[in-house]
Amino acid sequence: METVRFYDVDTGKVVTIPAAELAPGAMRAQVHGIDGIVWLLADKLNPGGLKHPPFQEDVRNDIRQIQAAFAEQRPLSFEEWEDGFRRDANPGPEIALWCHAADVYTAFAAEETSAIRRREVFRCIGACMIACPDSVWRVFKAEALSRSEAEAVVVRFYGKQAEPGISAESTPS
Repeated sequence: METVRFYDVDTGKVVTIPAAELAPGAMRAQVHGIDGIVWLLADKLNPGGLKHPPFQEDVRNDIRQIQAAFAEQRPLSFEEWEDGFRRDANPGPEIALWCHAADVYTAFAAEETSAIRRREVFRCIGACMIACPDSVWRVFKAEALSRSEAEAVVVRFYGKQAEPGISAESTPS
């Protein structure tokens, strides 16, 4: 049985748990004062203060593209997206990651008619954003997509070419 180190934000303690018990949305992180990488629930963290002034227009255009791509799945205003990035210690790579995620999402979800399946594409990409390729399947379980469809999203996210689009006939029963 594979185990992982999990940081309990409420107690401030690191515990070892079976990887299969990681909750959806768990993410890998480096926590100040703790050696090595741990898993944690990001929704338990408190946002930090603003670290950067408003961005230049070219960066704001990138944020607009992110907002447009994820409007259905993460309905935040432009100001909320920009505010979140301004709180990041190093927003450039984070914005680039979200731009990449938006490209992958658009490739797989743009022609998909099922809202449930589009949501699952979003969840799969979210798992890719918080996990390394080896651990995506610890935090993401395909339900509305077949395993091969989800694998195509993961492969595309990590830079290998996969054919976009999801066929209705491969929906799991």
